[in-house]
Formats: sequence, C-alpha cells, structure tokens
Amino acid sequence: MADGNGILFGVGVGPGDPELITLKAMRAIEACPVVATPQTAGGATVALDIARAAVDLAGKEILTLRFSMGGEGARRAERHARAVDEIVGRLGRGLDVALLNLGDPSIYATFQRIAAAVRERGFEVRTVSGVPSFCAVAATLGADLTPRMDTPLHIVPAACADAERAFAWPGTKVLMKAGGHLGELQRDLARADVLDRASAVTDCGMAGERVFRTLADAPEESGYFTTVVVRP
Repeated sequence: MADGNGILFGVGVGPGDPELITLKAMRAIEACPVVATPQTAGGATVALDIARAAVDLAGKEILTLRFSMGGEGARRAERHARAVDEIVGRLGRGLDVALLNLGDPSIYATFQRIAAAVRERGFEVRTVSGVPSFCAVAATLGADLTPRMDTPLHIVPAACADAERAFAWPGTKVLMKAGGHLGELQRDLARADVLDRASAVTDCGMAGERVFRTLADAPEESGYFTTVVVRP
C-alpha cells in the first residue's frame, strides 16, 4: 500500500503448468487481498485455475474481468474501461490487487493497457514477471531457439498483417496465439518452403496440451493458445 492506496500487481502465472509459477508471483498473490482474473466469453478463468493450483486463495476476493481478446473496437474499449473502474475501486479503498496474466505480463498482454489506465488515475503499478509461453513451448519441443549465440529470435503475433514477411527473416521465428490462423500459416510456410521447419504446441502445460512436431500434421483450427516455432 502506498499513500493509503492499494497497488496493482500484474502477476505472470506462467504458460499453464502451476509448477512454473515463480516464488515471487506466489508471494505477490498471497499478499494481495484481491485477485483479479481474466474470464473468457465461455466463462473460463485459465490464469485463476493455474494460480489456484499453486496458492491458497481462501478468504480473497476473486474479481473476474471480461476482456475481448481481439480487435480494437468500442466493445473492447468499454470492457477495458469497466475493468479499470473495478480495479481502481479496490485500490482506492487501500486494497492491493493482483491481476493475473498468462505467461509474462510484458508480452502481448492486456495487462499493459489496464496498467497504463490505472497509472493515469494516479495509482502505483508493479509487474511480476512470469515464464513466457514460448519458452515453455521450446522446452516441450526440446527446441533450441538460438542455436548460435548470434542467431536472431523473432517473436511475432500470428494475427500480424506482416507475419508472412517474417518467414524470410534470418533466425528463429515464434508465432504467438496462432490457433485461429494455422491453416493460413501452413499454406504461407509451405509457399516460403519452411513448413518442414515448423512445430507447434497448443495449450502448453495445460490438461489439453497437444504437441505437433511437424506443423503440417496440426489441424487448421486449434486452440487460441497455440504457439508455432519455425527453426532457422
């Protein structure tokens, strides 16, 4: 607590396996009376499920927040604003809030937008890093992301309009959140003659984890949390 106000902690809970939550993340969650968690349209609270398996949440307020995972429209902005209001309401009462984030809060995370708005309202924000999903994916695949000390590593959202252009870049390419784009990626990678270098993991570390050592074997539609690795 600072100046009588609560502090917002963006806490990375890792990619899915509760054993990959850091000690610092566990301690931050334990110390906060309010735990905020994203909730999908279907009601799933993946980050909360991971945290609950590692930390005793008894007695804490669980604040569920609905975020839109794609697009930049008015509905997304409205949900972000509502989430900020909910969080700021707790901070103003002197309650620290842990906002859970899959992977690391600095990598393609809604948390950063929430954090910026909370700071603008005059409240302190701190970030607790977590294991990034693509690092866990590399471990699952047994992949060396940087086989040479001078090998470039490119992290690209699969929905990026320039994703295909990235296939020509030197080094290793990691395509994040590729589930809804696998069919298109398979065709683009084949055209670039690098499909045989691509592998993928869906829901890494979670109960439904699926590993595709050859991307050509993956179904065109897969889970949202699908990460593709294209080796050099």
